[in-house]
Amino acid sequence: MNPLTLLFFGSQGAGKGTQVQMLIDYLKAHTKNDVIRIDMGNELRALRDTGTYAGRLTGEVIDAGHRMPDFMPVYLQTKKLVDNFTGDQHIIADGLARGADQTRGFDDMMQFFKRDNFQIINLVISDDSAVKRLLLRARNDDTEEAIRRRLAWTKTDVLPQVELLKGRGRVVHEIDGEPGVETIHKSILAALKLT
Repeated sequence: MNPLTLLFFGSQGAGKGTQVQMLIDYLKAHTKNDVIRIDMGNELRALRDTGTYAGRLTGEVIDAGHRMPDFMPVYLQTKKLVDNFTGDQHIIADGLARGADQTRGFDDMMQFFKRDNFQIINLVISDDSAVKRLLLRARNDDTEEAIRRRLAWTKTDVLPQVELLKGRGRVVHEIDGEPGVETIHKSILAALKLT
């Protein structure tokens, strides 16, 4: 099996993190390749927690529920791959390509690293389901107002990136994110022809 390169899309609360981890566990059990996971939410929160000036400014953006300016995710994802990618790992990315510059940056980077055959998993759920799930998560940046703001910019800024990537010839798998986690996991494995 050739190493997989996947970019996960879906609104906040769609279960991307859970599905990414389940897929990583599956790949580790069924392939010999290591996995590089790029979880932009975690990368940004880690930067926030450094206490640096850039970290404090990142925290302000996160706490307000706004979208991070494109340069920062592009920098963080590039640094992670430049520092860690040896060419034979699976790459699983979540929370990237939330603006046109990020999308082109990721796509260009995958071409540079000879992974331009990457696929996209788009988990689709309703806004009401997203709000309900995120409020249950009880993270300090998950107020209903901040969640609704993030859902709004997901529609205006993020979903158009799926279309941009389709236009660049990338394969997009639309997955129903409403059922239970095991059902969603099986749908992802089936879409990727891993079962």
